[in-house]
This record gives sequence, structure tokens and C-alpha cells, in this order.
Amino acid sequence: MGLNSYVARELRALPIFVLADASGSMYGEKINELNLALREMLNSLNNVDDIRGKFKLSVISFGGSVKIVQPLADIEGLVLSELTAIGYTPMGEAFDVVKGLIEDRNIVSSRSYFPTIVLISDGIPTDCPDFIYKSKNYAGWKQLNNLHSGERSSKSQRLALGIGADADFSMLKAFINNTEIPVIKSKDAGGISKFFRWVTMSTVARMNSINPNVTSVVPPIFDVDAEDIII
Repeated sequence: MGLNSYVARELRALPIFVLADASGSMYGEKINELNLALREMLNSLNNVDDIRGKFKLSVISFGGSVKIVQPLADIEGLVLSELTAIGYTPMGEAFDVVKGLIEDRNIVSSRSYFPTIVLISDGIPTDCPDFIYKSKNYAGWKQLNNLHSGERSSKSQRLALGIGADADFSMLKAFINNTEIPVIKSKDAGGISKFFRWVTMSTVARMNSINPNVTSVVPPIFDVDAEDIII
């Protein structure tokens, strides 16, 4: 085969989708800490060497409305826009948006590894039917169920952080839908950066593993009290 016949194959991507609660209750220290944590994660991922592929990142905020703040893109040279906090918590709509992105092969190519979806919230979803919220039977929540049953979104790794006493940990457990992966709890904004360092470690560990498509195994959780790890 001549050199002219050789076509270098693009590195396989591991997409990371961050669903960021940007509702009014996140205003102030929490949204500032979240912006800092996202920049730190991006910097850390850019400094990882000797991996079997590349990382892509998308940030979707839900506060008042759902916005694709950062479309899915290679992390090299990426500069993230600042998140601002306002309005209600349309989390279900955010589930619909991220599912649509993952299922779209023009956005997440067929060669990509299974994505990681990271959810951060300090409250309850305001677009979840009241009878489902009161019963805590989130299996009946159409938008969450659609995320879990999508051809490709169902295979995604899902990680979640609940911030403060008002976070809905039952819903976050239902979002992860995997008894091997815990929900992480933080009593205040201080735990956001710790959580994202663990997300970074988990994502790098996947990329360096024999099979990066194995999404049910995560590295040990560090710098988090045992009572803040919810199985």
C-alpha cells in the first residue's frame, strides 16, 4: 500500500456531558465554585498523557431554560463560558436535550466510546410531575425513563452530585440507575471541586482501561466522608 493510500484514523473520543443546575438557588458561591471546578477539570484533562483516545466536552445548563452552553467539542484549546444562575430547575428538559445529542451520530460519532453524563443539582426538578416526586417513583418519569432507554444514552456512564439538604437524592440515585456507582453528597459549595476531581479520575481511568466502554466501574472516592457517599 502506497503512502497516498494511507489515511490516519481519528482518535476515538470519550464524550463528557455536564448537566449543570443553574437555577436561582445556585446563585453566588455555588455557581462560582461550579465554574471553577469545570475549568479545573478541563485543565486536568488537557494535561493527561498516553491515553488511548481523546476527550470531548459539552456543558448543558438548566436554570429558567435549558441551554447548550458548550456544544460537544475537543477539549484542546477549549475555553468555557461562565455559567450564571437564574430561574427554575427544568431538569427533565435537560435530560431530553442530552439524550438528543447522544443519539445524534453527527454529534457523537459511532466510533466514540460510551459517553459520561455528569449531573449536578442542589434542588428538586421543577418539571417532574408532582405525583412522581411525592411517591419518589422516578421510574415513571417519562424524560428520565427516555434517557435510560435510548439506544446509546442507556449505555452512558452516569455520575451525580447533590449539593445541600434540598437536593433530591432519590432522584439522583434514579438518574444513575446503577447500584455500583454512588451518588455523592456535599453539604455546601466546597464539595463541588472535590466531586469534579473524582469525575476527572473516573474518566481518565476509563480511557486508560482495557475496555473504555465499561461504564459500571469507578475508582475509589477520595476526600469525601463516608456519610456523603450514598449507595
